[in-house]
Amino acid sequence: MNDATLLEEMQSLARIVEREKARRKAVEELLAQQADELEDKSAELETASNMFKSVYTLLSEIMDVAPDMIITCFEDFKIHGGNAAAQRHLGQNERALKKRTIDDFLPGLSAELKRRRPGPFFIDNRRACRHNGDSFPVDIRGYVGPIGENIRYLVFFHDITQRVSAEEKRKEIENQVDEARRLEAIGALSAGIAHEINTPIQFIGDNLDYLEEGLTGIWKSYKRYDALRVAAAEAGCCPAEVAKVDEFNQQVSLTDLIAEITAALKESREGIKQVRDIVILMKEFAHPGTDDKDEVDVNAIITNVLAICKNRRKHTADVETKLDPALPRVRCRKGQVQQVILNLVINAIDAVDEANKGRGSIEIETRSDGDHIAIYLSDTGCGVPEALKQKIFDPFFTTKPVGKGTGQGLALAKDCIVKSHGGKLSLVDKAGFATTFLIELPLKSALKDSIREPNNDIAA
Repeated sequence: MNDATLLEEMQSLARIVEREKARRKAVEELLAQQADELEDKSAELETASNMFKSVYTLLSEIMDVAPDMIITCFEDFKIHGGNAAAQRHLGQNERALKKRTIDDFLPGLSAELKRRRPGPFFIDNRRACRHNGDSFPVDIRGYVGPIGENIRYLVFFHDITQRVSAEEKRKEIENQVDEARRLEAIGALSAGIAHEINTPIQFIGDNLDYLEEGLTGIWKSYKRYDALRVAAAEAGCCPAEVAKVDEFNQQVSLTDLIAEITAALKESREGIKQVRDIVILMKEFAHPGTDDKDEVDVNAIITNVLAICKNRRKHTADVETKLDPALPRVRCRKGQVQQVILNLVINAIDAVDEANKGRGSIEIETRSDGDHIAIYLSDTGCGVPEALKQKIFDPFFTTKPVGKGTGQGLALAKDCIVKSHGGKLSLVDKAGFATTFLIELPLKSALKDSIREPNNDIAA
């Protein structure tokens, strides 16, 4: 190889080396550029990842603190997840929830959601079921449609137990107000009826008195006539007329007839007296007085109440009273105390009847205990179970069947005695009786305004 050829080859190699260097430099520059871009993208990804974590954490916290229960479901209604409120209310952790369907907790919801068009929905006042079988009322809101890749249904449900309870109480109070108005109207009507009855009863009573006086005169006249008949017969005067009289007397025994008429008049007068007494009691109950305090004879109130309840109790229980004749008069609102005693007596009659043990006994005792008077009202009815003794004075608590009691009677009675009169109403034990209520009224106390008036439907 000559020098020219060698030089040419060396120059060719030099050119190749230069090209390779240039390519390498270009590659290095490209790699450096791509490295910078990767670093930028890595920083962006890290920022996005941090933002995602932040958003996920925020969403998780929102889900956990949300007061409403939130459940997400797949298209087949299997549960995808539930927030803390859902887990707490339903009694299931998230792992357990994911093994269940929405129908396990909201029966029949899947059938309704299948018919829904995509978009939001609302269902009010449904029953949700807990894991242990208990149920509670809820309002349901949610969304039907795709959410992400797998979720199809988003369900919010809100526990409305307090709202439903408040609504029931409101309706109960409205019913009580309506009942009070009805009773007020009946009271006014009763007063009018009592007044209308009183006038003809007075006429009938006066006429019976007149008939009795007339019958007495007729009886005296008959005795004189009979003496005249005997004298005429003995003297042989007017034998034909005497014979006719004797024949008539044999057909009609005037002595027995007058005795029967006298007995009938006596029974009629007793009946009129009973009607008059009932009319007086009706007027007294229709006009129980004002809210002002009065000096009241509690024994008289009890006597009147028993007279009012006579027909209701006559086939159920015998009533014995042990009323202290020296019982001092009490400064109280007569109408309220009268109503409480009436309610307790009716309750006792019902208790004896429900016990179904045959004819029972009711005892009412009054006594003066120093600075207050005590009224014991006892019965041999079905009694109050030990577990319920602390609840019977709670509003709306009742052991009676639906429609027979509101659960307000004892609560209102205690409200009246305790808050309005500064007294006590309690359940005590008394030998020989299943239930005994004790009313204590202070002899000297300042009356307070009653929050509620007692009604006519005591139900414990």
